[in-house]
Amino acid sequence: MSEPTHITGQPPGVVPEVDYIALQPGQTIGRYEIVSVLGQGGFGITYRARDVQLGREVAIKEYLPSALAIRQDGATVLPRTTKMADDFGWGRDRFVTEGRTLASLHRATAIVHVFDYLEANGTAYIVMELLSGETLEDRIAKNGKLSAEEVDRILWPLLDGLEQVHNAGFLHRDIKPANILLDATGNPTLIDFGASRAAMAGRSTALTAIFTPGYAAAEQMTSAKQGPWTDIYGFSATLYHAITGKTPPGAFDRMLSDTYEPLSQIKPAGFSPGVLAGIDAGLAVVASDRPQSIAGWRPILGMTEAPTGDSTVVIGKEPTQQQQPVRHVSTLPPPAASGASGRTGLWVALAAVVLVLLGGGGYYYAMRGPDPETVKARQVAEEAEARRLKAEEEASKLRAENEQRQKAEEERQKAAQVAAARERQEAADAAAKKQFEEETRRKVEAEMAAQKKAEEEAKRKADEEAEARRKAVEDARKAVEFVSGSFDHFGKTLMMIGLKDRTEEVRLQGVDIVNDPDLNKVAIQALAVQPRDLRCRQTDRLTDGTPLYRCLITQLNAKQPLNDIPDSDRVDLALQLVKNGLVLASCDAPRSYADAEDDARGRKQALWGRVTVQEYKRRCTR
Repeated sequence: MSEPTHITGQPPGVVPEVDYIALQPGQTIGRYEIVSVLGQGGFGITYRARDVQLGREVAIKEYLPSALAIRQDGATVLPRTTKMADDFGWGRDRFVTEGRTLASLHRATAIVHVFDYLEANGTAYIVMELLSGETLEDRIAKNGKLSAEEVDRILWPLLDGLEQVHNAGFLHRDIKPANILLDATGNPTLIDFGASRAAMAGRSTALTAIFTPGYAAAEQMTSAKQGPWTDIYGFSATLYHAITGKTPPGAFDRMLSDTYEPLSQIKPAGFSPGVLAGIDAGLAVVASDRPQSIAGWRPILGMTEAPTGDSTVVIGKEPTQQQQPVRHVSTLPPPAASGASGRTGLWVALAAVVLVLLGGGGYYYAMRGPDPETVKARQVAEEAEARRLKAEEEASKLRAENEQRQKAEEERQKAAQVAAARERQEAADAAAKKQFEEETRRKVEAEMAAQKKAEEEAKRKADEEAEARRKAVEDARKAVEFVSGSFDHFGKTLMMIGLKDRTEEVRLQGVDIVNDPDLNKVAIQALAVQPRDLRCRQTDRLTDGTPLYRCLITQLNAKQPLNDIPDSDRVDLALQLVKNGLVLASCDAPRSYADAEDDARGRKQALWGRVTVQEYKRRCTR
């Protein structure tokens, strides 16, 4: 799939499009809790998740090829049909194996780190580090072409990391600007190794192509063998895009008509000749013309001078304004042809004649024209060479015809043997397939029945819990006590007050105990300037069961009758006491209490003339 393993998250304000088959936030995979979906494609889904044991966020890839599998009951992944079970299981095993390989590369330079791999929900998962930043593709789109320094910062770290990946027997297969993540300083990380794509490559005809045009080598479009040279092509195409600002022509198009412009001809300013020549070599269409490994590529990239004329092979003439550009091939010399030794002898003989002429009769040659004997000898040599080439051509043709007839006979015999073996294998496969389908059907039916029973039991428990919560809320509502009346007195402490129509004292919520007779007196005088009316509502209880009340009191300028004044026109008694420096706000009081206390302390009001800073700090830590 093409999801970013990067793993960068969505742009601000953009809601990601999430398929209904994805796991939902809150679901768990082992010790990992799903947070959201980062991306999804035809081969699986990538999630943002949290490691509940280590307390860090990670990215998790889930193996779920949509052409082969579906999700049932919101978690379990099953093959779409019994016919696809074999391909699905094979790909899952490959996915886990390659996840194990990536996890062993935890010290690889500029390569996304894999923390864990596990199997659950009938499928497999790879747990990776969650990265942030922007992709090289986004950087080019925003800022244009990269400078030589910026390209070097990407090239050499990725070269080291990719070499370690190849040494572990693993390929990336989809190197492109969208799969290189850059941090704020331009340091790169290669992401999206696509183990799910690689696991199914060439396995199922139900899956589509897994390469990106412009960055994919020619062998990725055929059944040809892939290797480090395949990643070298993708990396070279990515660097070409970064340097020129445009994607190179696709490998398939180049096989038909090569319009590639070599960097050694463009010669962008600031880049070393070795880097330009190395990228050109890495973009050879034919796999064998490219460097076959990172170790073989480094010497070219590290050259400080441009390659000499005899180290590069170019087919065709130099391009003109009317001609298409010539096709670029490797810097390696082509293999010698079958008739090279004869032609070499011819040109050696001619060279000897020329040397003789230059040594003795050069003046005559220059002034009077070529020597007739020399011309005659050359004609004889050319005719002999032509006869020899014709004889070799006829002999080669006869050998080819004989080999073709022999090969045809061998293929006919082999086809007969293969057909007989296929018939026997098909009979055995049919029997095994029938048995497997029956077992799978029974297993799926049993799992669905168990899931249905579990869902019914869960619904029953949820209904019972909801009813219990509703009853508890109702009982609590009935138990809430409301009291009101005129202010009567303070108790032994400022947080204890009395109402005229209640025998017991009411304990205020939100203030601390201060047993100070002088403060009691100040508070009673302040609140007894004129009759006040209180309304108190129970809001909590202490650990010993004592109820706590929030009390609202009429303001000094309130008009009679006081008990008719709505609560919206009353003030919080505890807050007023804190504002006037008569009590301390409790450690868990609302923020407004704390702000009022800070203000009173700054003005050294009442209580703050008796409480030192050290005592205040010891009281509680806010």
